[in-house]
Amino acid sequence: MEIKKLLFTFLLLSLVTKNYSQKTNSETRKFIDNAEITQINKDWNVKAEFKSGLGEVVAFFPVEAIDLKSNNKIKSLQMDMTVLYQIAGRNFNYFKSSWIDLNEVDEFILFIEQYVVPNLKDKTERKQSTTYIFNSREITFSFYIEKNSRRISIYLKDNGSTDNEHYFWTESQVSKIPELLTMLKEIK
Repeated sequence: MEIKKLLFTFLLLSLVTKNYSQKTNSETRKFIDNAEITQINKDWNVKAEFKSGLGEVVAFFPVEAIDLKSNNKIKSLQMDMTVLYQIAGRNFNYFKSSWIDLNEVDEFILFIEQYVVPNLKDKTERKQSTTYIFNSREITFSFYIEKNSRRISIYLKDNGSTDNEHYFWTESQVSKIPELLTMLKEIK
């Protein structure tokens, strides 16, 4: 009997620990996944967009998702990403939408205001670099500085795991970061 109690306690602790340590997707993704019928309203008037030299695109814009059965609504920042990848020498497009919850948008604004914009013109010494990283539940936004060059990279996540195979990066569009900041402030 004592062994059964010990085993039961161990299993219960394992489950609780796993549930609390597991990273989850955004509240917006959960809302959309749990609704039987959803309407998503996108505002294309308020948008920030980055393009790479290869024609890859990342667009940020506000959305409102509505559960049409319950009429519950949630507002969020959606990010659509189209990138290229190769398999056996052939190019393919990869498209995915991710969401940044409004409470994470506040942190994203703070990150860009305090760490990215003030450093847009920074340089590093030879054989040195600096990277600023913002992590939300569904994306990682990275701002990298090495010598005179600067780069932004955007990685997507599923259940807390970063997709290192499909990501966006650009050096030529770094100057558009203030436009992203303006757009983020508009949706708050």
